[in-house]
Amino acid sequence: MYKLSIISLFSMQFTFGQSQIQHEPERIFNSLKKGIATTEYAKEKKLKKITFYRDTTLSSLMEFDENGNFIRTVEMENNYVRHSTYKWDEQNRMIEKKHFSPDGTFSYGYYYLYENGANLMFKLKDSVLFEKNTFLKGENISIYSRYDSIGKVTTKSVSVKDDDMKWLMETRFQDNQIYLQYRYEYIDNKKYITKIQFDNNGTKFSENRHLDEVKLKGKLEHYTDDGWLFRVDNFDENDNLIKMELFEEDGQMTRKECSKYDSNGKLVKQTKNFLKRDYKIVYTFKYDEMNRIRKVIKKLDGNKEIFRYAYDVY
Repeated sequence: MYKLSIISLFSMQFTFGQSQIQHEPERIFNSLKKGIATTEYAKEKKLKKITFYRDTTLSSLMEFDENGNFIRTVEMENNYVRHSTYKWDEQNRMIEKKHFSPDGTFSYGYYYLYENGANLMFKLKDSVLFEKNTFLKGENISIYSRYDSIGKVTTKSVSVKDDDMKWLMETRFQDNQIYLQYRYEYIDNKKYITKIQFDNNGTKFSENRHLDEVKLKGKLEHYTDDGWLFRVDNFDENDNLIKMELFEEDGQMTRKECSKYDSNGKLVKQTKNFLKRDYKIVYTFKYDEMNRIRKVIKKLDGNKEIFRYAYDVY
């Protein structure tokens, strides 16, 4: 249904100066789902396809099966069009992913096998093992490994979470040698991170514990490794983010975002002030009768863009 004629259409659009689209309509769509995975949202809304437009120009699209799984995506990235396809097994596990060049020829891809709780990812052209992900349910331990062309582990990470799936520890290896470890603590309303670094012999040479987050009533503070406050989030009684502020080390505010919601919790307006660069972007959000985003109006320095969203359903 979406053949090479579309690829040709994209190429024509690039020729006429559409090289800076960079998926903004799609990024806004993803930010509105409030933590819901795109596949879950697509299944809930029975979506077959979402098409994203910047004004009248096609920006990108997603196609889904009846379980909400991606089966096809087309994305514009500067002067490059990426067209990808996906296949799934009966348990909704991805078994193949392919990426194609602008002329429609195969570029690269992977296939997946699932054995003994591990997700194995192989390169399609040569069947070389590329990545391995293992999750030990009873212990909440995740193990990720990446391999080189001869099957040697080049990078590896082991992470541990508690029963609420909050991070407890992450250890990173390179060429089977530990080089970095993070430890997480949650004390009252504060989160601390201890960063431990190791030399090439696996000997610890530095350890630094810092405050990472502080939860207050209707507010969340974020801190850097060096201990200075760089971001503050403010929430309403429904846990909607209503204000976000970014700061430099000297405490000067560099960016401020304010959001407004309707009585149903849908985002209807967002203002982003870039204080150091002295400009402001205002987004206005419109929804259809199914509570799906239909249109976003973007205003910047007196200029207006309209992002449009079209839905095909099962």
